[in-house]
Amino acid sequence: MSVGSRLGAPALVPLLLTGLSGALLFLLVRRATNNWVALLAFILWIGDPLDLTYRAAYYSEVTSSAAWFVSWWSLLRWRDTRRTEWLLALAAAIGWGAITRPLTMLAFAVPVGVVVIRDVVRLRAWRDFVLAAAVGIAILAVLPLWSARTTGDWRLSPQSLYTRDYLPYDKPGFGVDSTPPAMKLSPVNEFTYAGFYPQHVRHTIANLPRTIGARARAIASQEWRGARLVLVPFALVGLFSMTTEIAFALLCSAALFIGYLSYGHWSAWTIYYFEAFPLLSVLAALGVWRTVSALGKRLSNARIESRVLFSSAAVFAIMALAAAVAQRRDRVRAAPPEQRERDALPGVPSPGAVVFVRYVPGLHPHVNLVQNSPHLEREPIWFVNDLGERDRELMRYASGRIPLVFDERNGQYSIDSTLVRR
Repeated sequence: MSVGSRLGAPALVPLLLTGLSGALLFLLVRRATNNWVALLAFILWIGDPLDLTYRAAYYSEVTSSAAWFVSWWSLLRWRDTRRTEWLLALAAAIGWGAITRPLTMLAFAVPVGVVVIRDVVRLRAWRDFVLAAAVGIAILAVLPLWSARTTGDWRLSPQSLYTRDYLPYDKPGFGVDSTPPAMKLSPVNEFTYAGFYPQHVRHTIANLPRTIGARARAIASQEWRGARLVLVPFALVGLFSMTTEIAFALLCSAALFIGYLSYGHWSAWTIYYFEAFPLLSVLAALGVWRTVSALGKRLSNARIESRVLFSSAAVFAIMALAAAVAQRRDRVRAAPPEQRERDALPGVPSPGAVVFVRYVPGLHPHVNLVQNSPHLEREPIWFVNDLGERDRELMRYASGRIPLVFDERNGQYSIDSTLVRR
């Protein structure tokens, strides 16, 4: 986000990372199978409802997903050529993914590390291994620097500070940490704390079988819904006819799923497995090709095989386009509640306004109207928490702005006459 924002185009980096991921997906699948499977997998991937839901945003998984693709490609190229630069590229991709999503890349690095270390030992490529480790460590060194510049302590990361201050129990592990938050929580944060707490209470080793089932069902129901339900039998065919490379990708995906069993989260929040979703499209595409190829051989007619594969690609492309249009329509209709409520603000009085937000506990726990520019003096409207008597203190710095109150219960704005200067 920072690079795109610096260039005045915040969406630039997610778009570039998506393009990189799509290109490498095609190249990887073509290398492991053939052009037909690569084309079908790419089309299914761009129309994947999970991909459309999560990729069109600024989630860190967009970056870590690209890091997975770069890592796979670098690993294959290194094993093909044994050139040092490919091993360095692999280390850089894993390192960059690790500073983005540590648990995700730790799970991914386990199967990749086994392959690399086995090859290094067999080839005695210790020099290359040391250089790659140095590259990875150099990138990981960003973390203490980031912490020092953000929290003032290289040992205390922003994530750890946030967890300590607001959600002490929100971390990997089984059971729940009952340590109270270090900071006084706002009404929205209070309900968020209370809303996630039971999930961590239930996240125990004894409940792991139930957790595994619930998460697997959530992924399946979100991935194969509507017209994509027809892909299920093809995905099963692909599962039982995988190449070695695809089987390794499945192993990495399984490691990701297992890794996140250490963390308590809602089963419907499937974004934690985002990096593994492309494999579902690959398996379905492989299954389609295996089925059509078997049909072509049975009929001894290669022309029919090509026509069926071309027709499949066309149908999947139409499905992808329809999914994208539907996703866009749903996003427009379901604008974020905070945006709708901001839009309901009447004409801004001159010289501006301070909007004191009065939350209703539990009404909209994931909606936060208090969002402001870092340049407050230039903004005509400030959105702030209603802190009762302390509101008068804030109004002394408001440069004559009109005090308004937003009542979350009825969604209405009104002037707070008790704060108007007379």
